Amino acid sequence: MVDTLIIGSGVVATAISQRLLEKNPLASILILEAGGRIKTKDFSVWEQYLITGRPPYEVCRDLDYPQRDVPGENASVGITPIPLIGARLFVYGGSTMHWGGWSFRLKPEDFRLNSNAKEGGDWPIDYDTLEPYYSQAETYLAVSGDSSDRTVPRRSEYPFRPFPFTLQDQPLIGAFQKLKYAYGNLPIARRGVSGVSSRHAPCQTTGTCKYCPFGARYVASDYLDDIREWNDYPNLDIRLGSAVESITVASKQRASGVVYTDKSSGQSVTVEAKTIIVAGGTIESAKLLQRSTSTYWPHGIGNDNDLVGRYFITHPYFIFSGFIPSNNLKLQPEMNFPTLVSRQFDSDAEQKKGKFVLVNPPDTVPVALAAKMQAGFSRAEIDKYATGRIPLQVHGMVEVFGRYENRIQNLPRRNHIGLLQTSVDFSADQGFKDRMSQIKAQVQKIYEAMGAELTDDANVSWRADHAACTCRMSSDPSGGVVNKDLRVHGMDNVLVCSNAVFPNLGSVNPTLTLTALALRLADSLSGAAPHES
Repeated sequence: MVDTLIIGSGVVATAISQRLLEKNPLASILILEAGGRIKTKDFSVWEQYLITGRPPYEVCRDLDYPQRDVPGENASVGITPIPLIGARLFVYGGSTMHWGGWSFRLKPEDFRLNSNAKEGGDWPIDYDTLEPYYSQAETYLAVSGDSSDRTVPRRSEYPFRPFPFTLQDQPLIGAFQKLKYAYGNLPIARRGVSGVSSRHAPCQTTGTCKYCPFGARYVASDYLDDIREWNDYPNLDIRLGSAVESITVASKQRASGVVYTDKSSGQSVTVEAKTIIVAGGTIESAKLLQRSTSTYWPHGIGNDNDLVGRYFITHPYFIFSGFIPSNNLKLQPEMNFPTLVSRQFDSDAEQKKGKFVLVNPPDTVPVALAAKMQAGFSRAEIDKYATGRIPLQVHGMVEVFGRYENRIQNLPRRNHIGLLQTSVDFSADQGFKDRMSQIKAQVQKIYEAMGAELTDDANVSWRADHAACTCRMSSDPSGGVVNKDLRVHGMDNVLVCSNAVFPNLGSVNPTLTLTALALRLADSLSGAAPHES
């Protein structure tokens, strides 16, 4: 019997475990992870990634199989295909192993989407309730940002100063200033050069965010390893290659434990637990509740109202492309991650139509230059290219709204990890094309203000990187799956902590908000007073 069993080993498991163990070093915690281990903070792995372009999580060290979705698995059955390949990982550390580190707060109005726009759901907590935990999360993830930026209300400073705008940001900044559009430094979970702990290095701008050879970007597995290496926590246990099949229940109100399959032995293992936290991501968390059937929960835990897996959304990621007529200053980014963002249209005024953010991508020119060098272009030819007409992109994400008919379900066949495969049933709203036309009109103004040429409609990716809302929070069971404390409605000891519990997603990356929810949940479980900024 363990006190706390956590399914998944990403940022939620790490943050909750760390806070519970700080409160009680003898706390009994078991973390179950379906995937295996990837070697982190390794310069040779990073070099291989740069040379081959093959991510290190294709095959991990401990388990000889890819640590992500592969072709031929899963099914997208709606009108709008939702790719899973590349969107998520099955690995120790979860999706923090490949995230870019973008760390935005939601805005206060995001917590009142239904009240303001009659879309999605309202959060049963408000921004002010979560604000102290946003500050805690920024410190925990080591976020670099501009503390003077009050685009979103804040009571404390970022732990690290912002990365400066690059020279390549200047044309877009000039356009924003001309149009009087708000802009700022993109907050990112990469450690600056001041205040760095002894166990984690500062960012050295190596050119990638997907694999950091120094540990400057937050990766949950590094933190879990630190917890075990630097502290005496005798009752913390982490089991890899452990695919959870179902949650078992002793009554309608209480779970008794879980059943999982050990990948190495193929054996089925039963573990009893006092508290179970489902933290396996939006898709797998919903699927686990669905297949945890019993006489008490015939349709799965929390699913009496057929809401588990419903209201599935992600962020459509759009890319606008064009050209700037000349580049006499040879503008290029100094860092291969974005430093400039505009939340001008992440606003109350845009909420009913779907808010969106604009980001200056960092890699358009260097990628093109590298391709020409690899093709054997001479120095003179490359210089001519670098100062001439060059490609220029604007990226962004747009909010879409949850619909009951868009859902996640289990398929009756297993993937290479040993989990049941996924059916994604999703169809974009009929008005989405009109919304993208409206966004293009705004982007057209920006290109004109830069003296640049916009050449194409947006290239839109629906990949499920920011999947959310399948077990959403609600004030009562008729509107969602968990309550404001993340307990499944009707259950005393089963909680869900993933993007699945978001009632809506806003227009920004969810990881910082998820981390804040995890820290708040840890305080609730430990009986600690709410943390203050």
